[in-house]
Amino acid sequence: MSNLSSNLRSLYAMTMLAKRPDHLKYVFMIGDSQDEIAEGARARGGMRDPFAAPELERMWQERYCPERYDLGELARLDPGTLGGAYARHMSERGLQPDFYDAMPARHRMHYLRLRVRQTHDVWHVLSGFDTDELGEVGLQGFYFAQFTNGQSALILAAAMLKSLLRGKLDELERFIDAFYDGYARGGRCGSLLTAQFERLWRGPRGALRAS
Repeated sequence: MSNLSSNLRSLYAMTMLAKRPDHLKYVFMIGDSQDEIAEGARARGGMRDPFAAPELERMWQERYCPERYDLGELARLDPGTLGGAYARHMSERGLQPDFYDAMPARHRMHYLRLRVRQTHDVWHVLSGFDTDELGEVGLQGFYFAQFTNGQSALILAAAMLKSLLRGKLDELERFIDAFYDGYARGGRCGSLLTAQFERLWRGPRGALRAS
């Protein structure tokens, strides 16, 4: 798929997401389209390459994908642990983990996207952003500070477009502030891209959590 086709598909998905912000399929459409562009840029040195980190490159080479875990078991851990905090986050919001392990990664940036999707709610726990619309935009800012990606920028644009279309300019300001806050937090925090969270469930959440 050419960059033009990928961007047109992304813009369509962004517009639809602005109209229907609860439809995750448009988020996934943006991500899949932008990953193609990002992989091309990464391969030719046109962006900051997250796989320059040896640990992430090793995860890609090994196609690291952990075994499924049991939320019930994690819920029995101390709430100060990563696993305990994550299990409570999921239970309080009625969420179930999405593993995405049936889809083979096409290339490095697609692998990274799948990995971030797989651990999305762990990032919520560590970044401190809730799962409401404002929190999701804040988390996108956090992601963007961790690795350059078009999806985060387009999700912010979709939220801004939704606010403009509905004449909610105060909401528009809150979205921008949330993204900026996430970007600042993500920049202060060390890289979480190489964290194998599933092996850290019993460790203290504070050892990884963003300041």
